[in-house]
Amino acid sequence: MDSGHKYCLEHQALERAELERRKVYYHKAGHNLWYELYNLPEWKTLRARKLKEQPCCEMCGAPATEVHHMRPHNGDRDLFLDYDNLMSICHSCHVRETQKESVERRQNRMRKADNPLILD
Repeated sequence: MDSGHKYCLEHQALERAELERRKVYYHKAGHNLWYELYNLPEWKTLRARKLKEQPCCEMCGAPATEVHHMRPHNGDRDLFLDYDNLMSICHSCHVRETQKESVERRQNRMRKADNPLILD
């Protein structure tokens, strides 16, 4: 690994490609969909309700400080605001779950790139 980098050279290239893909996606969309969704009044109300009804992390039992989408919403407003798709979670568990999902997405993209016959 190069000093000052968090990834090896191969994964640095994958990270750059992912950042470029996101940049193109958000440019085409004309705005950042995630930012818009997380600022909806409905989201703020739903998030507060979830934390009030389930104040403990549903993974480890610590005090919950965040709300996690169990199924990734990918910008789908209905899924984003689906109460049954939400989990009260502490920051540590949320970081761990988010990293796990990110790794799974990367692995799926790499698998699809290696085998163009794999369909979504």
